[in-house]
Amino acid sequence: MPSGWSMTTSAGCVPPSTSAAPAEMARLRLSWFPHASWLALRRRYHRRRAKPDSALVHFLDTPVADIDADWRQGEYLVLDFETTGLDPRQDRLLSVGWVVMRGPTIDLSTAHHEVINPRIGIPEQSAVIHCITDDAAAEGLPERVALEQVLEALTGRVLVAHNARFEIAFLNAACRRQFGAGLAIPVIDTLQLARQGFERRHLHHGPGELRLDALRGRYHLPRYHAHHALIDALATAELHSALCQDRVSPTGRLAVRNLLSVL
Repeated sequence: MPSGWSMTTSAGCVPPSTSAAPAEMARLRLSWFPHASWLALRRRYHRRRAKPDSALVHFLDTPVADIDADWRQGEYLVLDFETTGLDPRQDRLLSVGWVVMRGPTIDLSTAHHEVINPRIGIPEQSAVIHCITDDAAAEGLPERVALEQVLEALTGRVLVAHNARFEIAFLNAACRRQFGAGLAIPVIDTLQLARQGFERRHLHHGPGELRLDALRGRYHLPRYHAHHALIDALATAELHSALCQDRVSPTGRLAVRNLLSVL
C-alpha cells in the first residue's frame, strides 16, 4: 500500500490529505488504483477474509483482466442490478442482467437475466419502477447462487456499469453477506467516461445530461425501456462502445487502464 494511504470498506483505498486540486488528486489516485500489482494486493486482502472454498475464493485466485491491453482486445462484463432500494446496507439485490463485450462488439449470445429472491419485502415505491412483485421475487434465485453466476461470468473480465459506484456497492455488500469479503476488480464507469468527455471538450453539463438515456441520445443511440436489468445492461454496453470509439482515433491505441474508474 502506498505510504499515507488507508483501506476503507467501500472505496477500497483513500489517499493521504493534500491540498492538490481535484483533477490532480484524480491523476494521483489513478497512478495507483488501476495498477495490476495494486489490484493483486487488494485481492489478497479480500481473499484472507473470504470464507474458505467459497466461490469468491476461487474468483480471487484467478488472474485479473489484462488492463494494459488495448481496449479493442479487452473483454468486459456489462452488468446492471435492480434492487429493493438505494441503501446497500439494508436493501437487497432483486435482479441482475449482463452481457459480454469483446472490444467494441456486444456478444448477444451471452445476454443473461435472473430475478433474485431478496428474502425481504419489496417496497411499493420500488416495485412500481422495476415491476418485480413479491410473488415473482419469491421464485427467484437465492442470492448466493446468483452471485456465483456473476463471479463466473466476471472471471478474467473488466466490469462495466453506468454509475458503477451503485453496482459495486451492492455487489460488495452481497459478497460480504454470502462469502465474508468484498471484491477487488477493475471497473469502467460509463458515467465517469462521459463526464471526462465533457471536461476534455470544456463543455458545461448538468447532472441530467449524465443519465444513461440522455447520453445515449447524445450519441444517437435508440431509446430503450429502462429499469429492466438486462435491457439496462445492453443499453450501457452500446454506450460503452460509443464512448470508447469517441475517445480514440481509429488507428490510435487506448489501454484498458486509461478507461478505469476510481470508485
